[in-house]
Amino acid sequence: MVVSYSTHIKGDSPMPRINQEMICRQRMCEYARSLALRSRRPHHSPTAHTGKELELIRNRMRRNGIYGMAAVYVRCLSQGYTRSFESMCRQIRKNGYRKPEIHRKSYTRYEGKDGKFPGDKVQVDIKYVPEECIRFPTYGDRYYQITAIDEYSRKRALTIVKEKSTYETAKFLKTLPGRMGLRIHQIQVDNGSEFVHDPDKTDKESAFELAAKELEMMIHHTRPYSPWQNGKVERSHREDGKILYGRKAFTSEKELVRQVEKHERRYNSTAKTVLKFRSLNQVVPDYFSISNV
Repeated sequence: MVVSYSTHIKGDSPMPRINQEMICRQRMCEYARSLALRSRRPHHSPTAHTGKELELIRNRMRRNGIYGMAAVYVRCLSQGYTRSFESMCRQIRKNGYRKPEIHRKSYTRYEGKDGKFPGDKVQVDIKYVPEECIRFPTYGDRYYQITAIDEYSRKRALTIVKEKSTYETAKFLKTLPGRMGLRIHQIQVDNGSEFVHDPDKTDKESAFELAAKELEMMIHHTRPYSPWQNGKVERSHREDGKILYGRKAFTSEKELVRQVEKHERRYNSTAKTVLKFRSLNQVVPDYFSISNV
């Protein structure tokens, strides 16, 4: 086979023409291949969540998701999870571990004044215990839950009573400082008959108001028909319905009281995002340790 050599510059070694044609063909093939549509996104990321991490998130969501994302994140951290809170939430949305919630936009212009320190201001309210979850004979009695929540620490105190009256709310108020471990300065309630008397009927102070005066607590009343002004305690009632009353049935009064006490302990020991992933029981000691009070 006769191989012809191409002209070359002086000082360079001659290159066979057949090699030149092969190089040109190879370059053309590579150029045409480079024009094809290909994804520039990598198939795998070295920092992506592993299967064990996703399994941990899925299990924690199934067991603790009802208490909020902060509780899930704290439980994952206790089992060796090292990612950020935002990264965990992104994986939950991406993999569909939780159904998306639709939040209604609030159009109220009310700007409340929150408590400045633990015990500065406490919201108190009362709600019905749903009859659907009571599976024992009540003989016409109704059960009520009295709730108090500290605006600064979000710590709560719950009590089950069988009477919606100022006597029961006054008795609850007298035990409130000891149960919360705080000196309470202000109490905020609505204008219900279980807290105050109707001024059109009588000018006498109710038993609840007398108890607050005895304990040197200032009472604030919300505007009529404005439950959002007691928003924290109203929101906590909604959580009670979702976590406790919507999932359990009670076969006796003792079980109802026991489950409410258990729910109170669990709620106060649950981490919250607004509290920087601390539980409600941790906020008060942290505040007073920093303030050296």
